[in-house]
Amino acid sequence: MSIRAVVVGTGYAGQRHAEALRELGIPFEGPLSAREVASEASALARSGLVVHVCAANDLHAPLVRAALEARNDVVCEKPLALDAATAAELASQATASGRLAVLAYGYRFHPMAVELVARVSAGDIGEIHDVRGAFLQDWLLSATDTNWRIDAARGGASRVVADIGSHWLDLAELATARRVEGVVAQVGRLHGRATEDHAGLLVRFADGLGGTCVLSQAAAGHANDFEIAIDGSEGSLRWRYERPDELLIGSRGATRVLARGADLRSPLARELASRRAGPNEGRRNLLAAVYARLDRREGALPLPTFDDGVRHLRFAAAALESARTRAWVDVA
Repeated sequence: MSIRAVVVGTGYAGQRHAEALRELGIPFEGPLSAREVASEASALARSGLVVHVCAANDLHAPLVRAALEARNDVVCEKPLALDAATAAELASQATASGRLAVLAYGYRFHPMAVELVARVSAGDIGEIHDVRGAFLQDWLLSATDTNWRIDAARGGASRVVADIGSHWLDLAELATARRVEGVVAQVGRLHGRATEDHAGLLVRFADGLGGTCVLSQAAAGHANDFEIAIDGSEGSLRWRYERPDELLIGSRGATRVLARGADLRSPLARELASRRAGPNEGRRNLLAAVYARLDRREGALPLPTFDDGVRHLRFAAAALESARTRAWVDVA
């Protein structure tokens, strides 16, 4: 069977992309060393591939450029680039190339997250008036904890907002059908680090919708605690990744739990819930949707785009500017 994909990056993300491709039965090469491929891009010179960019953030731009120049489709881990200006250049190049260019936001492809989006869209909770959430981790709690993401030259000027806040923002925008417009933020840095370890965000979406989000990579006892809640005039919906197979449905004075195997209203959520569950299922479902699109089989949930990645990097930059100036900053 001929190679259809190339996974570039041998770290956690590259291994998980490879795992998902194996489960989907898609033949691929790699994971390859991102540094080696970036210095000698012959592995990407062949056309007709899907290039999975799973490298450190500073290598995203050169690898994406090389893949698009060879007329390959691209799936890139977030953030798209180190800064919004470079990301905008990549988005323009992707549009001009006519190739499929997808940002790897996998949380939106969890069955119960899909159900949440569908119920909000159907008006189940009435008029939306608030979006809430958090993303808490503890893997950088100690002074001795280290990773390439701490280095701004490799990870970018923003870490927590760009790395995990972007996941919350992506799902919040999708669920509310409103784009982010402004932010006021407070950030904190630990152990003399150059990039933020935690952040508190007030977010303004289109039509004046407000949101709040708390982020941290130094919150003891939280491994990967992602949560989003949507409040409306008739009820609320809440999904938490640490209990991924449950959706909490709130009405005045009561909350009930909708389980994965229960009566899901979204046909896509039902279809995704029938697949094998596990910590990599969001990424697997995302990649299944990517290859379905390439095979001209359209999915019900839109794929995250490079334009989304540009906007979310602008959001991260606005959050840092807001923390510096102690003021609201528009997301340009």
